[in-house]
Amino acid sequence: MVHNAMRLRPQLHMPLKRVVLCLDCEVCFELGPAFCPACGSRTWTAIARFLEHVADPTLEDALAHTPAAA
Repeated sequence: MVHNAMRLRPQLHMPLKRVVLCLDCEVCFELGPAFCPACGSRTWTAIARFLEHVADPTLEDALAHTPAAA
């Protein structure tokens, strides 16, 4: 039964470079409108900006050599 429910669930796929976060109401939406569809704010930023810091190879190397990671 769970398998059937998962099959009927609608699928939504968006590249992370197209997803933005409203800095006022913290709602994520697809890049396109100049304002947040939830609150109307024009203060938003791309989610990918936050993820770039995590994907930084220098940071990954530093984390790999910490005592907690060993």
